[in-house]
Amino acid sequence: MDAGEQDEAPLPAAAIVALNRGHVIEAIKRVREAEPGLGLAAAKARVDAYIGRDPMLSANLEQQVKAARSRLIRWVVVIDILLFAALGWYFFLR
Repeated sequence: MDAGEQDEAPLPAAAIVALNRGHVIEAIKRVREAEPGLGLAAAKARVDAYIGRDPMLSANLEQQVKAARSRLIRWVVVIDILLFAALGWYFFLR
C-alpha cells in the first residue's frame, strides 16, 4: 500500500472517537496502535487526511482550539491580576 492509499484507508474506530472529542494526539496514538509498523509521521498524515476530508470535523476542531485559546488567555489574565495584587500588597500595604 503506497502513501496515497494509506491516507485514504479508514481510521480505526477508537481514533475516530478521539477525533470527535477533539483529541488529535490520542487519535494519532490509536492509529499507531492499530497498525504497529506505522511511523509517527505516517499516522499523523492519515489523521490529517481524515480531518481534511470531513469539513464538519475540521470546523469542530478549529472551534475547540479557539475555545481552549480563549480559556488560556482568561487564566493568564486572572493569574496576572492576582500576581500584581500580591506584589502591590507586599510592597505598598504591609
